[in-house]
Amino acid sequence: MRRILLSLIALAPLAALCSLPLQMTLSDMATEADHVLVGHVVGVDMVDGNGDAIADSHAQTGPDLTSVIRLRIVVAGTLVTTAAQVPKVLLLPLDPLMHYSLGQIKAAHEADSAQRLMLLKGVGFSPIQPGVFFRPLLDKDEVLRIHAAAHR
Repeated sequence: MRRILLSLIALAPLAALCSLPLQMTLSDMATEADHVLVGHVVGVDMVDGNGDAIADSHAQTGPDLTSVIRLRIVVAGTLVTTAAQVPKVLLLPLDPLMHYSLGQIKAAHEADSAQRLMLLKGVGFSPIQPGVFFRPLLDKDEVLRIHAAAHR
């Protein structure tokens, strides 16, 4: 028993090196958003650090890798924006530090036609935090209420 405890204590610092998804509250997301859009995923792609396409379904993202997986999203509606024009299609990157494979993300979204809220910022329609931009459509009224209160 003592060896097990000592082993766990010795391995605990390694847990700090693991990638965990970033979390944000609904309130933080709504407050920071410049754009609140509705859309759905229509595709997934992956690019390397030079922007060249990667087709290998086993290719991964993660720390020390330069590849990024992006969701291709068709914008179905604009609820709030600071932009004069909203693109019809957005390529939104997932967190490049997370350990994902292209095949894993493609499989997760291949039959995904659900409409979602997208909370984005800036002129480039970027995620608020790396990989953090989706909210369920059910959150629409709350997001709009919080956003309106924060941007008076």
